[in-house]
Parts: sequence; structure tokens; C-alpha cells
Amino acid sequence: MLSELQNSPVCEARVQSMLKEMVRSAVGGMIARQESAPPIEGADAYLDRLEAETDRIRDAQRTRDWSVAAAFAGEIARQNGLGTDAIEAPAVARQVLFLMRRLNELNACVERDFDDPLHVGRELLLDHGLAPSRDSMKPPMLLSDAVEKACKEAPRDVENKIRVVGKLAISYFEDIPVSSIVLEQSFEFLFTVWMLPKGWGKAHGRNRHGHAGRDLCPLQEIREADTKDAKLLEEITSLDTLSIPDKRRRLVQELIPRLTDGYLFVQRDMLNRIFRAALGTKRVGRDVDDEDRVVPSHSQLKKRLQAWHKSQKTDCKLPTRVSRPKRRMSWSLEHVSRLFRSPIYLGTSSPKQRSRKATARKRYIIRDAIYWVPLVMITMGVRPEEILQAAVSDIVRRDGILCIFLGEEEDAYLKNEQSRRILPIPQILLKLGFREWVVAKKKAGESWLFPEIQPDKSHGRRSQIFGDRLRNLLTTLKLHDAREDIYAMRRTLSSKLMGLGIDTGTRQRILGHLEGTTIDRHYSDHGLLELKDVLDTVDYGIEVGVDRRFGFPVITGNTTALQTALDVDVALTDRREVSAVLLRDAETDEIVFEASVSGRKAPSAYPWNGCAPLGEKDVAASIISLSRQYSLTMPASEEATAALEHLLILVDDKPLYTPSANRKTLAGQQKTEKDFMIDAEPNIPDQDCRPVDLVVGDLVVCALPNRRGDITSSTGRPGLIVATRTLGNRKFLDIAWGCPLETSRPAPNELAISGSVELAEAQLDIPTRFNLRRRFLVPETDTNLLHRRLGRIGKNSQARLHEHLSRAGDITPEPVYESTRQPRPLSVERRRTKSVRPKKAR
Repeated sequence: MLSELQNSPVCEARVQSMLKEMVRSAVGGMIARQESAPPIEGADAYLDRLEAETDRIRDAQRTRDWSVAAAFAGEIARQNGLGTDAIEAPAVARQVLFLMRRLNELNACVERDFDDPLHVGRELLLDHGLAPSRDSMKPPMLLSDAVEKACKEAPRDVENKIRVVGKLAISYFEDIPVSSIVLEQSFEFLFTVWMLPKGWGKAHGRNRHGHAGRDLCPLQEIREADTKDAKLLEEITSLDTLSIPDKRRRLVQELIPRLTDGYLFVQRDMLNRIFRAALGTKRVGRDVDDEDRVVPSHSQLKKRLQAWHKSQKTDCKLPTRVSRPKRRMSWSLEHVSRLFRSPIYLGTSSPKQRSRKATARKRYIIRDAIYWVPLVMITMGVRPEEILQAAVSDIVRRDGILCIFLGEEEDAYLKNEQSRRILPIPQILLKLGFREWVVAKKKAGESWLFPEIQPDKSHGRRSQIFGDRLRNLLTTLKLHDAREDIYAMRRTLSSKLMGLGIDTGTRQRILGHLEGTTIDRHYSDHGLLELKDVLDTVDYGIEVGVDRRFGFPVITGNTTALQTALDVDVALTDRREVSAVLLRDAETDEIVFEASVSGRKAPSAYPWNGCAPLGEKDVAASIISLSRQYSLTMPASEEATAALEHLLILVDDKPLYTPSANRKTLAGQQKTEKDFMIDAEPNIPDQDCRPVDLVVGDLVVCALPNRRGDITSSTGRPGLIVATRTLGNRKFLDIAWGCPLETSRPAPNELAISGSVELAEAQLDIPTRFNLRRRFLVPETDTNLLHRRLGRIGKNSQARLHEHLSRAGDITPEPVYESTRQPRPLSVERRRTKSVRPKKAR
């Protein structure tokens, strides 16, 4: 019998939960009968009915008529997820009938002697996990009541999350007692949540004018998504022209994205709050053993997630479910420059259609949330909700500078307590007339900085509505990027501050994250003057000017040089190697480069059918050459990007020369600029080893004139190529003077290379600074001045190079080259001096 019970398909935990509820309901009914008015039916008749029922149960047990158990379990069994077939199973029906006999015996004893059911039935109650108290006999809390109780106990920002999970739980379990839900049911519910489409619940249609919308069932959305994914999977797996990696990449890109693992853990925590509100901490607390839990712990959920991920793979390891988590990246300088050159800031011809470019007669610049919020986010690092809920009175002058309070009101929506802070207004916003704009708002009697963005009805927040509006506008302007969205502007500022050497604590204070010790957080002032200096060091190349058509300063341009963007598409083999590459213009869709790798099977379908075969090294060399002229946008697939980056290692991006074996020691790191100017002959290699194909960002060892203008006594020093020029059919290199980085902070016009990664990329031995105001124009073919090539500055250094060049101003490099004219011979001429003769007397 024990073996039969263990092998029973019915969940034992659900059976025990049902038996417990049967005991609670029966004992509670006995107490209610004693405390009510005398029934019309007499005690003898009631006892006779109990005895007859007990006899019927005994006969059913003897004859193995298990169908009788379903009549006693009834509604309680349904609430615990047990159907009629489960109740009539011998392993379950035997327990139900035996329990009913014990309950009838207890009921007869109470009715006959009028004893206290809690006292007489103490042993029965304890056997089923019920305390012999009156509170234990109360009806169990329903799921809907538990959701409301959890919402009352939770903070406001967590309340909405609890209601969402509660809606899903009621849709899945129905409104049943929380105590009837067991651990395995919680796992099944979380798996259902895990399979929800990423945008579930948003296709209701209520946002459309004149549409009442429709109610969406989450379970139905899962079924529809599963049907579409199954059809797509069958279609892609049947394509013989694609390799396994290409099929995997298409599935990752085209399958309906589901909720991420991280979001599932958030939903698990909200479900835990609901269950804790109904069952207490003894059943749902942290100290509960895993086998006694109702909601799985994080470790249990992680183990189950591993099994779920394995189940979502085909036999050939193709995914049947994808989550596509958002991986934000900092905005590139080209992306920032295109934003500030868009009609949002340069002007539009239609106030209602902001994407239209301004004309000679019509030019409108609307300074609203669409105008100011991206500027504030990318220059101050605030969250969208923080600036959108700011009031006019939050702009103050403190310590002599203009500042803004974020989260000043107690009921403001904040991500954490560290978000409540005060930040100085950067100088670029003041140049654009931010103070005058706020003053005009104050004079007009406005309370909010952006009254046009009202809180939504469902969450009470402004950022969702604003984000949708700005996202649609950026999409129309072809500026929307899934990885470089408006929330990534905070990351952009943090990355630029890190590139400038700003410490982590200061960056956390600006961004509103937990930083420092208790002394830093509670016993230190804001340091507004220092923060303003830090924010003002970030330069995006925004040019501010005056237009007589407007009564406020406007953005006139951007100093960042734009490169044409190329979208990179890659085809892979079954071994995840690059088989074909295609580079096309992001705007015109014109193919700039296409090639297939010789010896590897490339796709035969469009657009790969026109790729000419090249050696893998030639393909890599062509891509590297194009990367110096264009801005490459890598594939969205991480697998394809990794394969392409691995292909590029085939090209040696260094010149063909033997590097010098002279390595500076630690003592050499303490040298100053004066040490570079000692009179020593530079170590000039053979002319055949001179650098070739030098471009902007390369570092070279060169002999540049010293302060006395003497080039013969100059030794080799590192130089940074900041530009190239063509004069008289000759190519000249604009080289910045390099010297060791001293302990003092570099000037604004100096680019410092000091990090270990930067030094390795540049192939420098010691930290070096390059003076962008001291530059020389050197012919590319001059082997006497150009000794050899070093490395190349990284992407972060290239971004900082543009900033420091703008601070250096308009500098004309000093030409340094050998004159082709023959020297004129020195000749000395002696001439008679004029003499004054006295006049002769007449």
C-alpha cells in the first residue's frame, strides 16, 4: 500500500492540504452549532444521521467503493486542485473516508456530551497542523484578500508590482484559499509567468481614440505566442541553405521575446509578499526549510530555471524560447551629435510634426520636455521620472550657483533614498537659457517644469508617457537604437566622467546611487561647487549661438566630426566561423563591401549570393581599413559579433618593423618633459621600416623640434596624429607633442594616456600626455623625422580626443620639413658711406 501511495499520480501535498481544510471546516461547524440557537432538529435525530453516515462509510471501505469519497471532499477538493478522478484514487479515497469517520465520531461526542470541540478534538487538530484555538478555525484567506492586504503593507512603488502578480495569480489559480496552494503549484505558476511575452497586457487597444479596448487573458497571450513561435521554428529549421548558427541567430531575432530571468525573480518576491500576508512569516519566512516552503527560495528557483532552459531547446540545440534582455550601451559621439543636429534642437517647420526639418521661412524651436529632458539627462545623469516631476520651486540658487532639488517632495516617485539629492545646473544648460526659461515659468504662475506630461492613470508616473512620445519621435528621425535608448544617457554621462578620471563615489552621487560610508552619506555636505566643475568638464561639442528670430539662445551646431555609419551583417558556418560579411550604408542601404571567406560554405540565398570569395585575412584587412573611415555598427547577435572580432585578429595592425628592445625601467617613469629634451641622437631604424598608412589616432616615435627650434639635437619622443592634411599633392601629418604625465593633473588641452589598458593599446611604457596646442606638421614620407609606429589609442581615448581638441581651440600646426631650395651663399658687400661736403664759398 505504501508503494502504491508513493507511486500515486496525485500530489501528496495537495491531499494533505485538502484533509487539513476538511478538519478545519468540520470543527468550525461544530463550534458554530454550539453557539447558535437550538436547532429544530433534535439531538437524537442528528446523532442517528451521523451514525448512518458512519455505517455507509464503513461499508464503502469494506467493499472498496472509493467513489463515495468524492461526495465528502466536494468543493474543498476542487479548491485544492483535485478533481473527481484524483479523489477516487484508492490512495486518496482511503484517507478521506478514514478522516470522515474520525470527524463523525468527534461530532457525535460533542453533540452528545456538549464538550468543547477544541478540547476533545485536540489530537485530531494537531495531527493535521492546526492549533487548538479559535483563530485557527477561521476561514482561510482568499487570494484576492491576500493581494489587498499585501498592497496595504507594501511601499507605494512596490504596490503596483504586487497587483500585477496578484492579477496573474488569480487568473492562474482562480480566487482560492492561499493555504491550499503548495510548492509545486507555485513552481508551475512561475513557469507560466516565465513564458509570458515581453509586452504582455499592452495590446488592449484602450489608448486609441474612440476604442473601448478589450480585456486580455495572460494565458491566452502565452498560447498565441507559443503557436507563432512553433510555426516560425518549423519554417526556419526546414531551411537547408542556413547553417545551425545562422538558424540560431534568426530564431533569436525573430522569436517572440519572453520575460527575463531577472524579472522572474522580481515576480517571485511579489508572490512571496502575497503569501506572507495570508500565511504569516512562519510559513513564508527566510528560515523555513526548503521542503516546508510554499513559495520557492531563490536557490530553488535557480535550479528549476536551469531545467526550464534545457527544456526550451530542440535536439540540435536551437532555442524555442528567447528573452532578449536589454543591454544598454553609452551613446556614441556620432549618435549624440545627430541628436543635437536634429529638428528637435535646430528647428522644425511644423510644431505638430517635430520630425520635419525647418525651412527658410518656417522654423520653430519648442522648448518643452522633448527639448529639455534629453539635455538634462545627458549632462546631469538624472532619471526621466526625476526631472519630469520637478517643480518650478525646485530650482534654487545655493552657494552662488543654480541648482535643482530632485525628490524634494515626500510623495515624489524615487527609485531609492539616494535619489533624493541636489545637483548644480551645468554651464551648457545655462548658456541655452535654462534659468530664463524657468523664470518665465515662474512669472506665468506655472507649478511644474513640464506640465504637458501628466502622470498616467495606472501607475501615477510620467516617464512612461514621455518615453513613448520621445521614442516615437526618435524612430521617425531614425535616431532610435534599442541599445542606445533614452535611459542609456545616464550611462553615457557616467562613462564620460570615468574617462575623465572622476572617482566612483562622485559619479554615484551624481547618478543617485548608494555611495561611500555613513560619514560620506550623512555627515558631508553636497560639494556643489566641486560637482559643477565636474559636470562642466563633460563636453559634447554643442555650439550655442544667437538667432534674431528667437528671443533665447539656440544650438547652432556640433563640433563632433560625423562618420558615415555602416551596418555589419555576418553569416556563420556550423562551427560558428564567419563565412560571409556584408557592410552597407545605414542611411542609403548601399552595399559598401561584401565578401565570402574562401574555403567556407556561405549562404546561397539573397543577399549573400553576390559575395565574391576572398581569403579570410584579406576580408579582415578590408574591414579594418573601412573601420578607419566609417563608424561600424556590429550585429545585434553576440555570437556573430564575437566571430567577427575573432576574424579581425588575423591582421597585424602594426607596421612591419622590429620593435626596439629598449624598455624603460620604473625609474624612467619619474622623468619629466625635460628628460625628453636631452641632446642625444634618436635611434632611427632603417628607412624600409618607416610607418606606412598612418591615420588619425596612431602613435609614432618622431623627432620634433625642441623649444629652441633645433631639430638636430632632438631625441625621439611619442607623438599623436590628430589630423592629416594634403598640401601640394603631399600628405602631411598633424602630430601633437608627447611627454611624460607628471603627478599634476593634465591641462584641459592635454590628452592623458594613463590606464593600463590604454597604455597597452598605445604601446606606451609610461603614462604620457599629449599637448594639443603644441603640434607640428610633418611630411608622411620623411623618414628622418618619423622613426616608427607605436600603437593606437582606444575608443575611449578617441572620444576624449575630440573633447580636448575643442578646448585647445583653432591651432595651426608648425610645419617641420626639409627645404628643397639650395641655400643661398653668404656674401658681404662693402659700400661707401655718404659724406656731407661743406658748401664752397662763392
